[in-house]
Amino acid sequence: MLLEMMKKCRSPEEVARHINRTMRNSSMIISNVTGPMEKLSLGNHLVKGMYFTVVGSPESLQITMISYAGNLRVVVRAEQGFIDSKLYTRSLHDALDMILHDACGKQ
Repeated sequence: MLLEMMKKCRSPEEVARHINRTMRNSSMIISNVTGPMEKLSLGNHLVKGMYFTVVGSPESLQITMISYAGNLRVVVRAEQGFIDSKLYTRSLHDALDMILHDACGKQ
C-alpha cells in the first residue's frame, strides 16, 4: 500500500504529508512487523528482545506486534484513563489461554 502511494506521489515530502495527515485523523493504530528469525547482537551483546511502537502520534489506542527469533512481542499503548488496564490484562490472558487451548488442546 505504501509503495503504491509513493508511486502516485511526486516526492518523499508529499508521501510524508499524506502519512502525517492520515495519522492526525486516526484514533487507533494496529501494526505488525516481521522481525529477524535469528537472534542479533549489538556490540557483542546478545539482544534478548525487541519491541516496536510509534511515538508522537495522537491515537488513543495503539497495538503493535513484532516477531523476534521465533517469539511474538505485543505492545499496547493507550491514552491515560482510556482503558481499564487490569480488566484488559485479565481479558488478554483469558483470550490467549483460549487460543492456546483451541490450537494445542492444552490448558
